[in-house]
Amino acid sequence: MRIIVYNPRGGAAIWQSRLAAALRELQRLPGDSVLVPTEARDMDGPIRRTLAMHSDVTQVVACGGDGTVAACATAVGTANIPIAIVPTGTTNVLAFELGLPAHPVRAARALAGAMRPVVFRTWSVNGRPMLLQLGVGFDGLLMWRTPRRVKRALGFLGVVISALRLGPSFDYPPMRVTGALEDGTPLDANATSVMVANAKRWAGPQLAVPMADTTDDLVDVLLLSYQSFPELARFWLAILFPNAPHLRLPYVRHVRLRRLTIASLARPVEAHLDGEPDLTTPLTVEPLGRVTLLGL
Repeated sequence: MRIIVYNPRGGAAIWQSRLAAALRELQRLPGDSVLVPTEARDMDGPIRRTLAMHSDVTQVVACGGDGTVAACATAVGTANIPIAIVPTGTTNVLAFELGLPAHPVRAARALAGAMRPVVFRTWSVNGRPMLLQLGVGFDGLLMWRTPRRVKRALGFLGVVISALRLGPSFDYPPMRVTGALEDGTPLDANATSVMVANAKRWAGPQLAVPMADTTDDLVDVLLLSYQSFPELARFWLAILFPNAPHLRLPYVRHVRLRRLTIASLARPVEAHLDGEPDLTTPLTVEPLGRVTLLGL
């Protein structure tokens, strides 16, 4: 039995025909399948209920963006059920990470052939699973303040427009980051934004943290101490270029941690977890478990 999970509200509206075509391709695959739409206020609930109804599930297909994949991973939990991905979201970081076709129909057809299992380390953020990333500060504010209807209408372009609108008025909230480094040494640092990465890519195909490893027991963290819009803009533009020039900026520090906490020194700071904007500081990140994703 294959559970096909899809997000009817994911990605830009102009690509809805691709979603429909991908769902048709998935239903043509050998074996029984059931379609499960996600709910806006309860992403993983419908998946959990479907898993409880079927004891013979051998694969879950996440047809959506990174948030849909994260919801599938949350619902699967410790069950040994691999998750395949058909990218129809806004940024689709996991699809790039796993070498999957960007076009959802081609990604759906790829499931008919041999797939490569990749075991991802997952992390707990305030008791919630993290598969990909935690953005705190400007990145978190961006997700909080970009309406879903804008992302729905314009896709990634809508996020860029929001960044240009919000960047000049960002207040650079001071935060304290503490944790345990790779060798066990304590970390105590300040930042105005924090990027916690389990994967190499961030917001698309860009290699934001090229040294990150989804399979190890460490999380890669960028401590950003920018204090002005020119510094902020320079960082995010530099991410677009090869060889990671953003990591060489003087207000960027990269560390690898076993666990960490992020506390605000002024106001609560907005954060997004795998693209879902519903958290604020304080935040605690700890190892959680593992989940199997399918790549090429």
